[in-house]
Amino acid sequence: MKIIQHVFVALIFLTVQSAWSQENSQRILNELTQKTNSYTNIKVGFSYEMTNKEADIHEVTEGELLVAGDKYRLKIAGQEIISNGKTMWTYIADADEVQINEINQEDSFSPTKLLSSYTEDYDTELEKEYTENNRTYYLFKLHPKDKESGFDYVHLKVDKAKMQVAAFVLYDFDKNVFSYLIKEYLTNVALSENAFTFDPSKYPGVDIIDMR
Repeated sequence: MKIIQHVFVALIFLTVQSAWSQENSQRILNELTQKTNSYTNIKVGFSYEMTNKEADIHEVTEGELLVAGDKYRLKIAGQEIISNGKTMWTYIADADEVQINEINQEDSFSPTKLLSSYTEDYDTELEKEYTENNRTYYLFKLHPKDKESGFDYVHLKVDKAKMQVAAFVLYDFDKNVFSYLIKEYLTNVALSENAFTFDPSKYPGVDIIDMR
C-alpha cells in the first residue's frame, strides 16, 4: 500500500486548488489551478521510479490515473484501485482477488482530500524558470511544515506553455527518491457509466473478498 500512497501524494497536484506561500508562486499556481479546475476529469499516464543509492535500489514501473473529483481509478504495480467516493475496490492481479471496502468519509484516502491537507501543510517556493529540450518549465520546491510528514521536500515541475504538471520528485528522510514523469495528460475524456466501479465480469474467476 505504501507505493499507492506515494503515488497519491504526488499526483494530487494534478487537481491543485489552494493558496500558495510566495506571491510569484501563487500567481503561477493559481493559473494552473484555474486551468485544471476547468476540466471535468483528468487521465494521466506516468512512469514511476524509486531509487536509493545507498541501498542499491532502482525500481521502475508504469502507471495510469483517472481522476474526476473524489472518484478515481489507479493502475500501478499489478494493482488496480477504484473508488466511486463511497466504495473502494482493490484488485490484486497476482492473487486474482478484489477486496471491497466501504469508505469512511472522515478518514477516506482520496486525491481531493489529500490535496487539501497536503497543500495546507507545505510551504512552496519557485526555485527557477528554465528551458529543457526547447520547452520552458517552472520548478517549485515544497517543504513540509510538519517534520513528521515522512518527506523532506518535493520538487514540482510545471510546463509553462501548457500550464500542466510535467513531473514530480519526492525525497524522504530515508534517502529514497520517488520520481514521476507525466507521459500522457488527457482531459475531459469520455467515460463509461461504470468507470469508477469494479466490474467482476471483466475478471472471470476473480476471488471477491467483501470487507464491508
